[in-house]
Amino acid sequence: MRDGWISFTELTQIGPELLRARISENPAAAARWVEAAALAGIVNAQIAWGQMLLDGHGVARDPEAGLRWFQIAAGAGSAEGANMVGRCHECGWGVPADPARAAAHYRQAAERGHGWAQFNLATLLLDGKGIAADGREALHWYARAARGRNAEAAAKSATLVGRYLELGWERPARPVAALRWYKRGAAGGDYRGQFDYARLLLERTGRLDLAMPWFGRCIENGVPAFCRNVGAALREAPQPALRRLALRALQRAALSGTAGDLRTLGGALAEGLGGAPDAEGAARAFQRAREAEAAHAAAGPTGKAQAPSPDGAAAAGGHA
Repeated sequence: MRDGWISFTELTQIGPELLRARISENPAAAARWVEAAALAGIVNAQIAWGQMLLDGHGVARDPEAGLRWFQIAAGAGSAEGANMVGRCHECGWGVPADPARAAAHYRQAAERGHGWAQFNLATLLLDGKGIAADGREALHWYARAARGRNAEAAAKSATLVGRYLELGWERPARPVAALRWYKRGAAGGDYRGQFDYARLLLERTGRLDLAMPWFGRCIENGVPAFCRNVGAALREAPQPALRRLALRALQRAALSGTAGDLRTLGGALAEGLGGAPDAEGAARAFQRAREAEAAHAAAGPTGKAQAPSPDGAAAAGGHA
């Protein structure tokens, strides 16, 4: 990295993804340059500066100021800016949470083709959060996002389309079509899609050899809360290979550091889930659970000693 971090000319031309990557190299060095570009009216820099303020990334955390920069970018016609204004209103970043206002901003960005905004709007419609529940319109936006250019939003949306088709939401169930959509989500890297594809593939074909790699991927890619659910789903499976994966999922879940996840892992190790009992491993897990309980008690009712969310407090795109 040069002493000047990046030239002003480059800063006016760089795309948002590359800009975020460059900022991550040295956030403190980037801060003054990104702020200057934001003040000069460069929309990508305004969004990047807003995100840095929101996260406290290379600069003192200031969610209210971050929101103002997202609003400026949105006012300049940026769909990404409008989506981020929506995220702030939905999550209460720099402003009281207001899902109805979030939905309005998501819709603006979604209508301009922004994949994350389409996903976020669909999720509010599906949940009836801040907006009247409308499963049919939610499916419309999930389908549009699934066919869009944002790979992560497309993968997550494809999984939701698959769920509609498998469960018969808004239309008759079509499990074969659901399997195709789950495969799209899985191939795109969505860990929920990887689990659903593996589960339905095994159910419909009986091919454990085909399903196993996808079960493994979802565990390695998933956050602890998701792995907790995978462990619960697989631990009663009749196949020993799936029970071994259940243990791996519970080990990943225990990365949360919470007493409950550690105790569940300790019990699984003690009973020999997927193999021989591991008394030493169980004892270590139970000891860590006691330590986690003691730390939580010492923190008091505020819970300030708790670890941050594994999903990240200020994820830019949408729901994890």
